[in-house]
Amino acid sequence: MGTTEKLAAFVVNLKYDHLPPEAVVRLKRQCLDTIGVGLAAVTEATGRIINRYVERVGGAPECTLLGSNFKSSPAEAAFANGTLCHALDYDDVWYPTAHPTGVTLPATLAMAEAGRVSGRDLIIAQMAAYEIMGKLHMAITSGAGWHGTPIFGSFGATAGCCKLLNMDERALCMAWGIAASTTSGVAGQLGTMTKPLHSGNSARVGVMAASLAAGGFTSNQQIFDDPRGFFNAFYGSEGFDLTRVTFLLGNPFHLLSPGVGVKMYPSGYYMHHPFEAALQLVQQHEIRPRDVADVEVGIPRAGYFDRPVIQCGLEGKFSQQYHVAMAILDQKLEIESFSDKRALAPDVQEFLKKIKVRVDSSIPSARDLVYNPVTIRLTDGRNFTAKQDLPKSHWRYPLKREDWLEKFRNNAARALPDKRVERIIELVDKLEQLSDVRELTHELAGES
Repeated sequence: MGTTEKLAAFVVNLKYDHLPPEAVVRLKRQCLDTIGVGLAAVTEATGRIINRYVERVGGAPECTLLGSNFKSSPAEAAFANGTLCHALDYDDVWYPTAHPTGVTLPATLAMAEAGRVSGRDLIIAQMAAYEIMGKLHMAITSGAGWHGTPIFGSFGATAGCCKLLNMDERALCMAWGIAASTTSGVAGQLGTMTKPLHSGNSARVGVMAASLAAGGFTSNQQIFDDPRGFFNAFYGSEGFDLTRVTFLLGNPFHLLSPGVGVKMYPSGYYMHHPFEAALQLVQQHEIRPRDVADVEVGIPRAGYFDRPVIQCGLEGKFSQQYHVAMAILDQKLEIESFSDKRALAPDVQEFLKKIKVRVDSSIPSARDLVYNPVTIRLTDGRNFTAKQDLPKSHWRYPLKREDWLEKFRNNAARALPDKRVERIIELVDKLEQLSDVRELTHELAGES
């Protein structure tokens, strides 16, 4: 039995009783968090453009668009909501580096809403989506310039949607073959609106691939094993190791180990290390911006995210220099920190000139171990250095329930009244008890 068939058998045979209780708790946390960041993006430029587009496209009014009174087809709802959930780069993160819920939940939730399925069935499908996305990504030994979230998210989303349609192993393999020829996402889109579009597109791919395969559409059933299939085409013969895919399939679930982190700042995860290090120095030594002579940020040999010039707020989300500037100037990172107004403000633009990066070969290049030492030199000659290798967004950080609930409330309140926000928390907390997920999706729509 090949890798494709083994993965399909796992998905088809997955049952609620197979899920550890702590995995269900974690899954519900991630779903609530992702719904919140999607709602927060409704009024952002990316969200407005995407929702206007979907409204023009139309589609059967079956599925809810987050924060909107407009409904569309499952595929278009997945596209819109998938883009919204990644628009702020505030959705969760795990290892290998990707954002698992924002690309998979919009697909499974749309399919579940259209199918009027139970909350328990949605949980099983979402767990299948997580496991397939995470374990397939583990095979990669060379990035090759692809954005992992949409590439592997499309296969996870497809698995979840197929599970909701009760498809057999052969049909699921067909669906993955379809997804392999329709997914994409290049890493060079960081700091643009097209990066979140990747998630929306792959969520839509999941719905489409599952629906086509359910209708009898054919593809290569061995797409993960065929020498001309997905892995060779995307990563080359030396860029992957299939033995890493099924070795720990479901034991443990990827959602639990390595785990998944709730992002506590709306920006690229690897910017959070230098931000927290700089913030620690500012607060510990009561450093004032006017007293800073210059700042040095250590980066690993790869030198990623060196972006000294910021021309818009989106670019700031993927600039280590910008994050250090925010720590020293504002001592906080919030959605407004990445507005064009703040990014282009004279004090920010001037302070960015003081920040330099330096390659430090002692920093581990492994992305789950990386850190960025920050040294702040003052005009009086003193200098201070700190590093942070376990920021609050890390998948191993022991985040408290009240912390991620506060994040959800703040985000959801941008689109919905407080009463609805609390109702959503209540419904997600008891998701496994819902007989019809439309009880939840009804609350995710905009105000009448």
